[in-house]
Amino acid sequence: MNGEMDATRRELSSYKLKKMETDLEDALEVAGIGKYQYLHNTLMVVILASAMIEMIGCSFLLPSAACDLDLPNNLRGIMASIPNIGVILTAPLWGRAADNLGRRPILLLSTMFAGLFGFIASFMPTLLTFAICKLAGSFFLSCPTSLCYAYAGEMIPRKKRDVTLLIFNALLMLSASLTPILAWTVLSNDWLGLKPWRLLTMVYALPLFLASLVVPWAQESPKYLVTKHKYVEALDVLKYIYAVNTGCDKESFCVATLKRSVDDSGKEIEVGVQNRGSSLLSLLRPPHLQWLALLGFLMFGLLSLLNGLYLFTPDTINKLMNPSNAAYGTICEVINLHVNTTTTKCSPSISRGTFEIMVYATLVYGALVLMLSFTPVSKKAQLVTMFLVVGAACINADLTTNRLVAGLSMSALQVTALGLGPLTAYAVHLFPTNLRGTAVGAVLMFGRLGSVVGANAAGIFLARSCTATLYGFSAMLFLCAALSTFLPKDKQQRNDR
Repeated sequence: MNGEMDATRRELSSYKLKKMETDLEDALEVAGIGKYQYLHNTLMVVILASAMIEMIGCSFLLPSAACDLDLPNNLRGIMASIPNIGVILTAPLWGRAADNLGRRPILLLSTMFAGLFGFIASFMPTLLTFAICKLAGSFFLSCPTSLCYAYAGEMIPRKKRDVTLLIFNALLMLSASLTPILAWTVLSNDWLGLKPWRLLTMVYALPLFLASLVVPWAQESPKYLVTKHKYVEALDVLKYIYAVNTGCDKESFCVATLKRSVDDSGKEIEVGVQNRGSSLLSLLRPPHLQWLALLGFLMFGLLSLLNGLYLFTPDTINKLMNPSNAAYGTICEVINLHVNTTTTKCSPSISRGTFEIMVYATLVYGALVLMLSFTPVSKKAQLVTMFLVVGAACINADLTTNRLVAGLSMSALQVTALGLGPLTAYAVHLFPTNLRGTAVGAVLMFGRLGSVVGANAAGIFLARSCTATLYGFSAMLFLCAALSTFLPKDKQQRNDR
């Protein structure tokens, strides 16, 4: 037995010493997973979490800044949707820039300027100048919110990519708890004459800028380098990853050259560009059209809640927890009171009870999403259950007279984050390889449109007709649950690789 093990070790050792030619995916397998990927992906998670905090932080900023900026209720939806407006307008441009100029320089540029404009916004004296700075920052936010996923995946061997992105989604859900925690810390204290909401604006923007300073440490994506025929540079990156992971010398990396893709005539094919001939028009024909429409509507409904109605949760809970409103029962009765009362004094403070509900609920729901992400429950079952539960929570928020239960019901809207992973996975598996990138981008674009529509609808109608608004969102969620039943079972999904 020992002789066989020794023979196996000698065989592996001789294999490692051989210099071979292989393709990029096999070379990534040889480089392995280790310290470099852990550090690289930690940086990507930090950037993604920082971008998310900057985008959803307005849910705590707007109630506190409304007095100083003279922000009327009918404009809160527009202000809340500004980050998503910038993302929609610039997403195709950043994707093309990353493909042409490289992942690292584009991520560095976009992350730095997103943080810089967010920081500058804290000094703006009027609503217009504040909105302009936030809009300028949102033009750059589009890049890190999408590029980090690709940048991380291209450093990971194929077999581990799905698990890596699953962990990303779970960690981001937990990171969302930092938004109310930071708001609680900053808004609950005096800062020597500096308006707390201005300091909070700085705090939300600063992580993006600081993370950008670490981006130069990251290696360029070998996938990008190969698409530009820079095979030597791509091999150098792989050698560096191998050396960091194993502690061995770079020259002991057993891959000597990377294979080049050539056609039948021997002409080199531009890797990664072979599918550019397939356009969005190909998705508008059967059988792809039905899946695009279904997934697009589900993502639209999901993000209209998560990045729409949910952004008004802190302000709604804050009104509900106000002791002066204790005599009024439901959430909508309290909101209607504020709308109908013209002598209400503008108050920039957010109560301790609001922060407690938001922080604890976010931690609990985040842990729930984390656990469910690793369960064997099918993606379809997760989606149907999630839509039904959140839809019921919307109705319960309007019906219950218990303030704590109403606050927890409104906080439950963030559980819709559980559907992001399954919907994205469906978009990957239901379309063939040559349409996959375009399909995922189109589905996400529907979601971003839902964010804008949801935020504006909630901003306009929540104050005017609270009950109808909550029931309207609930009806859409129940419709999404019904439509989710038409998705194929996991084992029936296509996966044309």
